[in-house]
Amino acid sequence: MWMLDRHRTHSVNKGKMLSVFLTLALICGCSCYPSGAPESACTTMTPSHGVPPQNTSSPYVIKFSSSNFSIDSNFTVTISSKDGNTSFKGFLVEVFTDQPTPNQLKEGEFKVPENAHPTCNGGATHSDAKEKHMIGLQWQPTTSFTGKVKFRATIVQAYKVIWENVKSEYLSVDYTAPSTSPSDVTTISHPISTTSESPSDLPRCEPGFGCFKACPLTTCESVVMWRRSGNCVDFKIVARLDRPNNRWVAIGFSPTGRMPKTSVIMCLVDNDKISVEEGINKGYSFGPLSNKTLGLTNISASVVDSVLRCTFTRQINISGSVESIYSLTKKYFLLLGDGPIIGGTPGQHEKTPVKSESRVDFLVNENVGSDDPSKTLYKLHGSLMILSWMFLSSVAIITARYYKSEWRGMMPCGVKVWFAIHRTMMSMVFIITTASFIIIFIQVGSLLQETEGDIYVRYHPALGITVMALCVANPIMAFFRCDPGHKYRHVFHYSHMVVGTAAQILSAITIYFGVNLEKSNTPEEASYIVIAYIITYVIIEVILECQKYYRRNEDETETQILLRSTSNVPQQKYQKHQVNSFKITVLTIHFVCMSMYCMVLIYFVATA
Repeated sequence: MWMLDRHRTHSVNKGKMLSVFLTLALICGCSCYPSGAPESACTTMTPSHGVPPQNTSSPYVIKFSSSNFSIDSNFTVTISSKDGNTSFKGFLVEVFTDQPTPNQLKEGEFKVPENAHPTCNGGATHSDAKEKHMIGLQWQPTTSFTGKVKFRATIVQAYKVIWENVKSEYLSVDYTAPSTSPSDVTTISHPISTTSESPSDLPRCEPGFGCFKACPLTTCESVVMWRRSGNCVDFKIVARLDRPNNRWVAIGFSPTGRMPKTSVIMCLVDNDKISVEEGINKGYSFGPLSNKTLGLTNISASVVDSVLRCTFTRQINISGSVESIYSLTKKYFLLLGDGPIIGGTPGQHEKTPVKSESRVDFLVNENVGSDDPSKTLYKLHGSLMILSWMFLSSVAIITARYYKSEWRGMMPCGVKVWFAIHRTMMSMVFIITTASFIIIFIQVGSLLQETEGDIYVRYHPALGITVMALCVANPIMAFFRCDPGHKYRHVFHYSHMVVGTAAQILSAITIYFGVNLEKSNTPEEASYIVIAYIITYVIIEVILECQKYYRRNEDETETQILLRSTSNVPQQKYQKHQVNSFKITVLTIHFVCMSMYCMVLIYFVATA
């Protein structure tokens, strides 16, 4: 009876442990991104926190530097607590008119400090979740407006403590924007000169502008320049045309670095006429807007000595609900391409457009390099390392450490199941890691390369070399290991375990540093995937370690199995051993989680 009760107790406890694990696994998969209110909240101004707002008086207030708006006074909006001591972590502020009913005034712009950023509907939100006692924002309309407005905010003190509809007093605004009424299509007729050109006429960057070149040389076939001017950005495109007639040159603002859904501004040279059109790529085809110069002013263009010079001014925020025209308050990949005009219609580009190596801030004057075609080797290196250590090694180590007592009596190819899994996967880790190491060595040309980014990220090459050294050391140790019954067998066992564990820990750190390198260009979510992988791995280890300790009294043969880990002689006692369903469930969850993390992270690296 005592044995039966004990068995029931164990079954209940195992069920509880499984429930705890599943709960923790779900928790580890959920991440909070404290980078501001999402665009989905712009209309309702309601956070998706799953809690109702506070129904008491708000401890926060919105104040102005002046009761009347003036473009020359650096008008400032301040959000703070009434007592000066109550902090807040997040906010979303937007502007509303009172005529005839309260409506969002989207045609406005906030100039924000480092801990905030502009968002949709002309609003502003936080960019970190640090505690704030006050934040100051400069605001002005982007179109002519006369009337009264109110500033309305949602303020987050803590995740479940939210105040909505925090309102300011009315602000009187009388603002007249510069004239921005372009014609539907601007066409400039010029005689196209074809005289010889000197090297000094070739496209080059100019002082005072941000610049993107289609090649890394001092002079280039084409360049794009930009400079902020109030609520607009001035652009210049300078390109040397092989054939000065019937050609187009275009720039594109791409959220992904790919052609589909790219906002395009195109300069066309069709016989003796030069025009500028704006549109959106529908897939890989250009589609002009109904208003082909929406948000564009000061358009001019000329072709002299086969060099096209096309200039225009683009509003930072374009009024209206045109989703394909992106706000320049955000960063985008810059694309630069050219192609023929066939029958008055832009044809497909004859060579792949050049892409910036990273997203560009068009409100800042900076030189931007073009994407390095040789990044393929960097991506291959990163993908192989992720496959080796996030998936193969993690499964191999868990199997060898906690599953020696499972599948007893099964001897595929004359070896135990756990050993077959461990040896096969770690052999693949060694081969893939070595190949990845050779690939990056060929690409870089040296063992250590100076890297850009935060200081801690610069240790990525040194850590990678260390992981490679440990990866080589472990199979060498295994090759020269002594027999299972040898008196020094335990020395090999613990040395092998320490080296393997060190390699696994360092590989996770190295991968985290790698996805944060400037050159990797991976999205922020890649870092969260690595963190989720580490948390999941630790949870799996803790659960299996607890289960191992729990069953130690029942399984008196565990120590013998560890010492005879490579013995190929199955015992009759082991053949009757039943597989532990709880441990198999944990291994399955581990396998699925590692697979998912690995696939998602490789996708981020390959598509960066």
